Amino acid sequence: MKSRTIRIFRTQKGGALIIMALILLLAGTAVMFSVLDATSVKIERDKKTAAALAEAKAALIGWSAGHATMPGALPCPDTSNFGSSGACTATAGIIGRLPWKTLGLNDLRDGNGECLWYALSPLYRDTISVSSRGGLNSINSSISGTITVKGADGVSLPPPINPVIAVIFASGVPLIGQDRSSASSTVCGGNTSTSNYLDVTQGINNSTGNVSGSNYTFIAGAASDTFNDRLVYITAGEFYKAVKKRMVKEVLGNVTIHAGPVKVYDINTIYPCPALTPTGSSDCSLTSGFVNNSGMVLQYANLGSWLANNGWFALANYTYSNSTHVKITLADAFGSYSCDAVSNVFTCTSP
Repeated sequence: MKSRTIRIFRTQKGGALIIMALILLLAGTAVMFSVLDATSVKIERDKKTAAALAEAKAALIGWSAGHATMPGALPCPDTSNFGSSGACTATAGIIGRLPWKTLGLNDLRDGNGECLWYALSPLYRDTISVSSRGGLNSINSSISGTITVKGADGVSLPPPINPVIAVIFASGVPLIGQDRSSASSTVCGGNTSTSNYLDVTQGINNSTGNVSGSNYTFIAGAASDTFNDRLVYITAGEFYKAVKKRMVKEVLGNVTIHAGPVKVYDINTIYPCPALTPTGSSDCSLTSGFVNNSGMVLQYANLGSWLANNGWFALANYTYSNSTHVKITLADAFGSYSCDAVSNVFTCTSP
């Protein structure tokens, strides 16, 4: 009898151990799937954030390159939280929400459901009029932005990254001390206080831009409990790769309403000779020089003042092969872009 009791006890004990092992296995599996699920969610959020930032960057470059009257300028940030660009100066309003309505976008959100933020070099703001461009207000591919981006270690990223023209931010989830409660009824919700969205690390405050005159500094810091900003930036090389293509065609006059050398060919079936200076007289002894933008019935009706005031005529090399074959080239530290015109048949290449 005693032996039988011992066997039953041992059997029950063994069954209990098996049940306990199964419970532990199930608990461990649940934890594992919970961790995997959390990791999967984070990966998807990160993908959405990266896609939103990339779309915003492409939209800003495209908007500028395609601007009807001021190609090369960028919209001011949205400082009222309604999606449209606002007013900005050299020292105020250059940090705000991405003006998604102005860019023709939906309200882009990062992976945590927050609308994007944006800062730009003040010189590039579209609130500077065409007539006010020129001198210190010129913008072209030889003019730097005034934003410095620093790496996670707090050291400035090297050229040709810096200085950059604009920065786009994803603010992520709110951190301790950040209040994102709504101040008004807007599409993005929340409020317009940058300190409730953008963070500080390595002594660099992304919510203020660490302004010094018209120079700003931001940081692409390492993620932590006190910093979760993600950002992308627009370098001069990236920006002018698109803008230069527009400018070459504008100087040549190969646009909807013909202008410049192309307009002269329309009228006379020959191209004008180069000039020694952008405003000098045409000289047919020259094989290269500048387009004479102030004469020769060039008729830059649309963008003449913009091109001249921002120094694009001075940067554009005009090669004259003969009266029916000319070429415009814009070359700078970021590369070159050219368009050939042979009897007003155009071929554009990027060497």
